[in-house]
This record gives sequence, C-alpha cells and structure tokens, in this order.
Amino acid sequence: MPEIKFMISKMLKIAFFLSLFSGLALGTEKKGFKTYVDERSYARAKIIDIEIKKVDEKNEILLLETNIHLKVLDGPHQGEIKKAIFGGENDLPQEMNYKIGDTVFIGISGTAEIDSAEYISIYDIDNSNNIIFLVILMVLAIVLIGRFKGVASLFALVITMVLIFFVLIPLTLKGYSALPITVAISIFSIFITLPIITGFHLKTLAAILGASIGIILACFLAIGTGFIIHLSGIITNDMLTVFYASDIKIDLRGLALSGMIIAALGAIMDICISISSATAEIFKANPQIPEKEAFKSVLNIGTDILGTMVNTLILAYVGSSLSIILLIAMKLQPGMPFWMVLNYNPVLNEIVKSVIGSVGLFISIPLTAFISVKLYKRKNSTLVS
Repeated sequence: MPEIKFMISKMLKIAFFLSLFSGLALGTEKKGFKTYVDERSYARAKIIDIEIKKVDEKNEILLLETNIHLKVLDGPHQGEIKKAIFGGENDLPQEMNYKIGDTVFIGISGTAEIDSAEYISIYDIDNSNNIIFLVILMVLAIVLIGRFKGVASLFALVITMVLIFFVLIPLTLKGYSALPITVAISIFSIFITLPIITGFHLKTLAAILGASIGIILACFLAIGTGFIIHLSGIITNDMLTVFYASDIKIDLRGLALSGMIIAALGAIMDICISISSATAEIFKANPQIPEKEAFKSVLNIGTDILGTMVNTLILAYVGSSLSIILLIAMKLQPGMPFWMVLNYNPVLNEIVKSVIGSVGLFISIPLTAFISVKLYKRKNSTLVS
C-alpha cells in the first residue's frame, strides 16, 4: 500500500529531524566552575566490627563517634583492614544501621589521611546476588507464562533500555538536549517493539502510527508545560545533584520532561495496540461495517480501557511516591493553604507527570481508532473492488 509506506516514511522523517534538532543543542562547559576530583578506588568490604564511642552531650543531644572496621574483599587493597569513621547523632532508623557481617561497597580516598572521616566512604550494602535472583525470577515468570510473546517482549524491552542507557544518557551527559533525543528514541522503540511483540500486521501499523503521533503531541504538551510552570517546580533534588556533579551545562527542564515521556511510553504503546486489535476484530466480524459506526465502537472500547489505564498510570506514580504523600500529610497543618502543599516541588513534579501521561493516553485513543478504521476500511474496499 503506497499510502502506508508514505505514512511510515513521514514518521521516520519526524524521528530523524527530532534527532537532528537534538544534535544542534550543543552542550557547553560550565565556565567559572571548578570540579573537585578526589581519586578513589572502589571495592567490596565486609564489616568485621563496629565501635560506638560517646563524644559529647550538648543540649540533651548525644553525640557519638562510630568506627566501622572493614576487611576489603577485592580491588587493589584486597585483604587489608580499614576503618570508616562517622560522627554525629545516632538517630537513624534501626533498619538503616549497618550490622557486623554485612558486605558493603566502599570508596577509598587517594588524597585523604588514613585516620580522617574522609578516607573511607561506605555507600550501600551489596545486594548483587539478590538483584540477580529477582531478575531471574522475573524472566522465568515472563517466559513460562508468556512463552514466545514473553521472550519477544523481553527482547523489545532490552532494545529500549539499550537506547536509553547507551544513547540518551551519554548524549545528555555531553550536553545535548534530552527531550528531542527522548522523543526520537521513543518513536524508534515503538517501531521496533510493537512488530516484535505482535508481528507484522495492519493492526501493528495502526498502533505504531497512533502511538508515535501520541508521543509527539505529548512532547509538545510537555514543552508547553515546562515553559508555563516555573523551572524549580519540576526539578528534583536528584537532577540538581547531576547538574552540580557534571562539568557540562545540562538542560534540567528537558531532562525532567524526558522522564515524563519515558514514564508514559509503555502505557501509550499498550493502549494503542489494544485499540488497533479491537478494530481488527470488529472488521473481522463485520467487514462491511460503516466507517462511522466502526469508529464509534472502537472509541467505546477505548474509553473503557482508558479508565483502568489511567488508574494504572496514576497508581504507579502514587506507589513510587508514598514518602511524598506522607510529606503532604505532614505539611497539612492548621493554617497551611492546600495550594501551598500542591506547589511543593516533589508533589508538583508528580502532578505534572500524571497529567502529561494521562493526556498522552487520551490523545492516543482517538488517533489510533481513526487510523485503524481508515486502514481496515481501505483494505476491505480494495479487496471488494
């Protein structure tokens, strides 16, 4: 079908120009900033002893010095015994405290004095084996239940993750604008993922076109939102850390909005393939159904799916932000305006994420329904003639 080839060509051109646009957003070094570099060697170490000493007590606050003795398990200092020193209050939750026998990741300074608190940094407990176990469990569940389609979905997911970690992140760290790169990667991921999972069918093409246009429109919505809302409202502490840790001027607004697009990508692909599959079944049952009636039927199916999809999207954000919800509850004190709570940066960030993701879904449903009906109606008309 020449029309289909033309539409695919158009979508690929859009993805190409978005990538080209991102290439024009050249990064610049942050002039006047000097980056402090502390050469560290990293390794795993086992906690063999913990000493807690009372240092002082001021204003009923007990100040302690904690010495954590470590045996280095690998790296250039393997076998050596090191000591990490921490000072201050011992008021961390019990679950956060290290225990004798824990294996942790450490950083050993190449410049600090051996007896100083800066010499050894303890990062996180080594959960590598547990991570491997969980990944294997997930893969087994997907393969055993989903079989071939499960394997295909895993392969598609790997492709998307490779694009994010080996294209988006390196280019962003070089100073390129993250948002256009994200949109280009999202469209490319849609073109790769959906055919792998569902095969090469007319419904796949309809889902690809609907999802791609939905992502592009969601991108424009994100850009508009980014300019309307003050920059600090959508920038998290993690993003600020990246900004100050890097010697490249990173576009924080683009980075924040890119995260919102990626978060909604899976849900948009899901709903688009559901709509196109429903269209395929409607035309299979009644090939001569009028175009208007078919569109109305598909749209009815789409609105039913939309309710659960929006719930899925919103609840996913809520589930990952329970601590923020607790902060909301803590801030709702007598005399504090409700709008003040909603404008709290982490809360506002989640609100914007939810809105952009939901609107992306709203847009994708009628788009995919319209494209699907047009393609199947044209196919049936060609077969009849």
